[in-house]
Amino acid sequence: MSLKVRLAALLAMGLGFGLFTSSSCIAGGNSGFYIGAGAGQMQGDDDFDDETGLGKVFAGYNFGWLPFLDIGAELSYLNSGELNGKVDDTRATLEIESWQAMGIAGLSFGPLGVYGKAGFADWEGERRGHNLDHDYSGTDPVYGLGARMQLFDVTGRLEVERIDTDDLGNIDSITGSVVYTF
Repeated sequence: MSLKVRLAALLAMGLGFGLFTSSSCIAGGNSGFYIGAGAGQMQGDDDFDDETGLGKVFAGYNFGWLPFLDIGAELSYLNSGELNGKVDDTRATLEIESWQAMGIAGLSFGPLGVYGKAGFADWEGERRGHNLDHDYSGTDPVYGLGARMQLFDVTGRLEVERIDTDDLGNIDSITGSVVYTF
């Protein structure tokens, strides 16, 4: 099963669970500063149509101005393992790291919530192979969807994101994270 199919199924299950349980929940996610870390899987595109692991750390602020509505901003750092591929019939690897700045907007159903995020990713890619070494970099749009579940000041998040690069194609990721709100 491809990464995109798994991502769609996980997101649909999370959204469905949130909608079915929302009528009995109270409003309000945690507001304030938060930090988090996560791990997941990245899928490349074009010459590097492969999957690899990734690590992510992030910090942000959730304003919590209105009941049922979460508005925030987040900075994150993402680092991938090696994506394997072929360039001009020669084996090569690609590693990606990215700094991201995003705005977040979502709906809060008490301890459950769903959100969307969009912003920009400043990324670097290192391609390595026999006579293929090349470093790429750019600043491109990044966007995603996620679902969260909160218990006291700790929140679990499952999210999908896409960095929409011109040089490397789309870089998709799915990440499970733990978040602590101060």
